[in-house]
Amino acid sequence: MKRMLAAVNLLLIVCASLSLWPGCVKLQTPPSSQGPFSLSEVTTANSVSPEGQPLSAARVFLASTPAIYITAKVNNAPENTNITARWFYVKDETGKTVNQQLSEDSATAKGTRYVSFSRQSTGAWDSGEYSVSLLMNDKEITNVQFTVQPVQKADVPAPTISYFKAVPEAISTGQAVTLSWNVTGADTVQISTIGTVAAAGNVIVTPVNSTEYQLTATNNAGSTAMKVNIKVTSFNTDKPDLVITDFHVEGDKAYYKIKNIGGVNAKQSTTFLYVEGDRRASSLVDILPAGEERQQYFPNFAWPYGTNRSNNIHLRICADGLDQIGEYDETNNCLMVDW
Repeated sequence: MKRMLAAVNLLLIVCASLSLWPGCVKLQTPPSSQGPFSLSEVTTANSVSPEGQPLSAARVFLASTPAIYITAKVNNAPENTNITARWFYVKDETGKTVNQQLSEDSATAKGTRYVSFSRQSTGAWDSGEYSVSLLMNDKEITNVQFTVQPVQKADVPAPTISYFKAVPEAISTGQAVTLSWNVTGADTVQISTIGTVAAAGNVIVTPVNSTEYQLTATNNAGSTAMKVNIKVTSFNTDKPDLVITDFHVEGDKAYYKIKNIGGVNAKQSTTFLYVEGDRRASSLVDILPAGEERQQYFPNFAWPYGTNRSNNIHLRICADGLDQIGEYDETNNCLMVDW
């Protein structure tokens, strides 16, 4: 019996060590769950997930990109492993070498997980070549390059002029015209002889001669222009002719200017103010000599719409509202304004 036990023990020893004899099975050591300490899946991106994974990987970015990310997967990192990202501006857009370190960020990691770092632009990125070095415990592991390109004109469309119009387009000397416009996508908007204006609005002009007005809207992509032409006719007459040349508001008072562009004095008359088609106020005008212009306001009427124009309220200011005067032109008494 002792000899049999000894033989079995010897057989087990040989099988375990050599696995060469028929009938012997080699015992496999279970693989370790801990692999080597490393970085993988390193890339730059436009954005990352909450876990730090890249959502929009890229190596080329526009100068208008708000933030650029670098992400990596840390594998089997011991506790308190330090991961560092160093950002460099390598070459400018002309190819000139810069090699300027921009910033350095660090984070600690343990086990297997994603880490990400970002650099945000305070304005536009400088065009050129960049690199990010990733270090583990102050030892450089890898380096990633990316490129920033300038924003091309095609990426930003030129401004759009929805409309630029004059009402009316034909007047007699001394009459007023309302220019109105609406522009989108512009950094600056200008009207010739007037200057810089808002992207949307209107203005009253009283050209003495036939005049062309040009609206020009400009941004980084270029300029867009539109023109309107006003025909002005001068005349001498033996009749008065009253026109409204301006309307504006100061506090709660509504002011207007009235002019007699006729050849003789205009007797006393009445000016009416209409809001959305309803007559809301009146103003008595004393005798107005030929060629004279006068500023008046509407008494007993408190202006309720504020001093900032929203272009949502339609106004009409009409001279000689009671048709008390026989004028050269009975059709030119009213000024239309969008407030």
